[in-house]
Amino acid sequence: MPVFFKSIPAALTAAALLSAPAYTAAAETTAAIPRPAIPSSIPQGMTVDAKLAAGLHFAAPKANLDILPMPTAEPTEITIMGEAAATEEQMLSYLLRRNPKPKLTGTPEELVHAYYEEAEHEGVRADVALAQAFKETGFFAYGGDVDWKQNNFCGLGATGGGAKGLSFPNIRTGARAHIQHLLAYSRTERPRVAIVDPRYDLIRTNRPDIYGQLTRWTQLNGVWAVPGKNYGQEIIVIRDRARQPDGSDAALRAANAHLMQAGDADNYIYRGLVYLHRAAYAEALADFTAAQKRNTKRSEPYLGIALAHTGAGNVKEAHRAYEVYLKISPDDAAALHNYGLTLLAENSPVKAVAPLRDAIRRAPQNADSYSALAVALIHTKDYAGAWKALTDGAAIAPTNTDILINQILLQACLKDADDKKHGKKKK
Repeated sequence: MPVFFKSIPAALTAAALLSAPAYTAAAETTAAIPRPAIPSSIPQGMTVDAKLAAGLHFAAPKANLDILPMPTAEPTEITIMGEAAATEEQMLSYLLRRNPKPKLTGTPEELVHAYYEEAEHEGVRADVALAQAFKETGFFAYGGDVDWKQNNFCGLGATGGGAKGLSFPNIRTGARAHIQHLLAYSRTERPRVAIVDPRYDLIRTNRPDIYGQLTRWTQLNGVWAVPGKNYGQEIIVIRDRARQPDGSDAALRAANAHLMQAGDADNYIYRGLVYLHRAAYAEALADFTAAQKRNTKRSEPYLGIALAHTGAGNVKEAHRAYEVYLKISPDDAAALHNYGLTLLAENSPVKAVAPLRDAIRRAPQNADSYSALAVALIHTKDYAGAWKALTDGAAIAPTNTDILINQILLQACLKDADDKKHGKKKK
């Protein structure tokens, strides 16, 4: 049987408990509160008291500032030879996040530095080579045929069936052997230092069909690893996760280093993303604006400008920026969602309805858009539409706190349709 909150104080108490910060006594209390059964539509014979509804603060979700993708090339375009996109610091930090105690014959710092020196000396992308080592060793947790004491970081000679593969005397030699094996696949020019990979010449003499012919990481699919259908793509994903822009000092140092090398749109977008994560919105705005000036055909800088204004609370500027961006990318559901929230913040709920409905149409699994739409509809006094939006959102995300709070508050505003106390007379 549906549970009705028939008084505003009771509804507000329930809503306050649900919106209490995590890790508090209130939060622990709410964990035991079952979700009330709320009708799927406004019960027959009842209506929403508009005066009560206008006096309540319904929960609207926050804008999503993490909707701008990091600039990156398609995996199929990334060559084995080239410059690293992730810094030593970023690769080391990512390794230690994934495995704080890697099994190594030396230090993690020694390993990462050896890879960067050996790879850069030969012209190989150090970050992707190291990402391959992360994949092959399970971030140096091992567990397969190869033992960590072998300093074999890429499964050289480990052909399955218990074959332990090759061993190397130290981290430096193991890293060099890995880089040289990559060279055997990607170029015919011999390594610049003495060959320590015993399998280098095996490829050169026995596999002329692949010796120096596989220039991209995805061409290793089914060759380095069998069946290895997405082997190269998975390596690139590891590298990209390591270099993901966040609010860390390491990410900012990496961004600054890349901008010193090339002040192009990609590097300004990357640093703008770092500044967004650091809530340094003025700096983010400057970088996205610089990126837009360097490449007016790119859509990302326009979205970055909108996100920077959103984070800074510059509602009018965000409004204009979203409109510019959405003319270029009208199908971006996340940007439509943010634009709708901006219109709500401007007290324009009627205008907010259309972009929020469009956001739901394009991304129907985003429950926050249903909650935002409901708030807009409540402000336009379309209570039946708001009730339906909340019901639809609850079906997708029954634990979404904003949706449940709004359902409780809207239900508390119900009254008999013929209630004389509210100025209605029975006919």
